[in-house]
Amino acid sequence: MKEQPPERKTSEEGRFQDDYYSYLELPENATRYIPVGFFLDEAFKEQSFSLLDLGCGNGALSKYLPDRCDYLGVDHSEGAIEKCLNLYPNRNFVCQDLSVLLPELVAQQKKFDAAVLSGLLFHSTDKESLEKKDDQEIIQFCLDKLLSDKGYLVLIVPFAYGDHPSHNFFVRAEWLQKSVEKMLETAKAKIVYENISLQIGLDKKIRQQQAIPDWFVPDSATDYSNKYAGTYMASWTFIASP
Repeated sequence: MKEQPPERKTSEEGRFQDDYYSYLELPENATRYIPVGFFLDEAFKEQSFSLLDLGCGNGALSKYLPDRCDYLGVDHSEGAIEKCLNLYPNRNFVCQDLSVLLPELVAQQKKFDAAVLSGLLFHSTDKESLEKKDDQEIIQFCLDKLLSDKGYLVLIVPFAYGDHPSHNFFVRAEWLQKSVEKMLETAKAKIVYENISLQIGLDKKIRQQQAIPDWFVPDSATDYSNKYAGTYMASWTFIASP
């Protein structure tokens, strides 16, 4: 079984021009983001707080955050940022590759109360070279350089699964939990919150899309070709402090 995510059949910009990512905005996907909104709302109760959403995609997370959140979404896709600005005109978005933006933020001595990596781990690539980025390096950088003294690193890690014994919910969930906890342990981060949520019914809505995501396999009983393919969707949320 392949370790790498399935090869994408359309370009990054093309996926934001059709309905490839429309499932992220659906009510069935809300459970991916609600735990983060609730945690931060309680952690910064009646206070404003700043949040950096790295690899924000279509900005779906932003609608689950309170208005007092000073939100900045970043993505290297021009199509993604154009869509974000249309959907959420009251939020701030920037189109830039992380390899360029992150050093700039450090040079400006910018700190955030929360840095979010949502769907970024295991999938982050350089826009120009398409080279896979080092997840451990990104996590360490956020913890060491971007967070305020009492800030939080938020990792939202969605995963697909099916009914086959090798790819069922428990197998996939355990594999990801161990992988992410190991990275946070290596980074010497303290995990303060963990949650797993199901995106029930999302598979039915995805079947109705014109552009089907590359990870989606209609037959839930099949022996998927890699660890990232599947039929159903769930998400791990890990929140850690430096």
